[in-house]
Amino acid sequence: MVVRLSWIYLAISTFVLAPVAYGQESDFDVGFGDFDIPEIAVEEEPEQSIWSRFSFSGYLKNETAYRIREPRSITKIRNIAYLNAQYPFNDAVNFNFSGWAYYDHAYDLFNYDTIAARLERNSEEPLAFVQGLPQEKDSPVAAIRELYVDIAADNWDARLGKQYVVWGVLEGVRIVDEINPIDFRELILPDLLDYRISLWTAKVDYYTDWGDFQFLFIPELKFHKPAPPGSEWELLQEVPGTRAPESWKLENAEIGLKWDLTLLDTEISLSYLYTWDDFPVIFRTVKIGGRDPLFYPTYTRINMYGLTTVKQLGSYIVKGEFAYVTDKFFGRSNTADVDGDLIVDTNGEAQKNHIRWGLGTDFVVLGWDAAVGVMQWIILDYEDTLIQDRLDTSYNVFLRKEFPRVSLTFQMLYIYFKSLSESYLKPKLFFQVTNRFQIAVGMDLFSGAKSDFGSSAQNSAGDFAVNIQQAQFVGNFNDNDRVFFEFKYSF
Repeated sequence: MVVRLSWIYLAISTFVLAPVAYGQESDFDVGFGDFDIPEIAVEEEPEQSIWSRFSFSGYLKNETAYRIREPRSITKIRNIAYLNAQYPFNDAVNFNFSGWAYYDHAYDLFNYDTIAARLERNSEEPLAFVQGLPQEKDSPVAAIRELYVDIAADNWDARLGKQYVVWGVLEGVRIVDEINPIDFRELILPDLLDYRISLWTAKVDYYTDWGDFQFLFIPELKFHKPAPPGSEWELLQEVPGTRAPESWKLENAEIGLKWDLTLLDTEISLSYLYTWDDFPVIFRTVKIGGRDPLFYPTYTRINMYGLTTVKQLGSYIVKGEFAYVTDKFFGRSNTADVDGDLIVDTNGEAQKNHIRWGLGTDFVVLGWDAAVGVMQWIILDYEDTLIQDRLDTSYNVFLRKEFPRVSLTFQMLYIYFKSLSESYLKPKLFFQVTNRFQIAVGMDLFSGAKSDFGSSAQNSAGDFAVNIQQAQFVGNFNDNDRVFFEFKYSF
């Protein structure tokens, strides 16, 4: 309702009508006698369209990449449209949607095998094997990223729907933060949220004087998504016959609890997550000295007990994460045969508890924002027959510097995987052309050895060298060094 008042009516309502409204008499005589005060004119507000309450934002983006090693080629010309829409139903309920669609023109302009560099990556394999590999393009893609409703009350709120939940405090490191699986379509190269997979989740937060409590109920089950078969980022693929639990069954749901509190000026969280391991356990039957192992991968349950801390010490912000994980399986060597039955022990897997911890600090040095950290896995009750080392350690360094006079920002990420003797380096330069338009250029650089599970020893007869087991991560992409360009318009 829009109320229009002259100054005299405003004065009357303030000094005369207000006391009357509260059942009081006014001592202020304006000298009007029995003069009838006219009714205030009221103008009806036009009814708002439902669309007028929506707020929209998003971006249009082009990502182009060029491999700088042989065979040199443009490997990506991806055009992305991202949209976020919010609708406030009332003060307590808000709806949110985000989605994207993209198309990669590189597949229209260049040969698939050239883009994926398949002949070079599989040069030690028989040609018939390489030509028989499937081809799956990561294009076109359209997907809902988020679709949820927020409900707010006095001391609690809830978010119901398709969403992301982040529990960790160390950026880019997954220790406690194991809720949403990862889309490995480009390994770990995309931005943090771009490689997470959202899940239908009920998240409820309850606020008390003793801290904040969060409860998660996740009925939808999704697992790590490997890169498309045959792509340049192919590493692991789902083995046919993998046994996966069904979504939307109460007994298969994932459950999480978290308690956030502040103690001695330190932000602390304690958490528990009853979840599924997002990698399948590769149970297998392997004859010692034989060939043609039988695989029957299965997803299994794990329990995670977590702790995170954030503490400011002078000009430094110190962050830590710790997780105790039970019931996870680790692969055994294909030569493990303690009982002497000429079959690899315990179906090629050993169930062990393990510890994950990470420590990092953020600070400013010579005008540069810097963050350094270390992360480590420790397998308890370790056995020498396990493929993975007892200690798995990695280090990371992040640097960022803004040059506002020329609207430039430089940042660099470096990760060194000590146990695997491999590394990843990503320098990136942003140029803010306008408030909405940004140009970026950067590089993805890899170093390290490639994995080998006996495939290089295959011959035309299909022999398999079961004693060869060397698992690597980013080293597999040592020949995929690239330069990339990004053009982004936000609205």
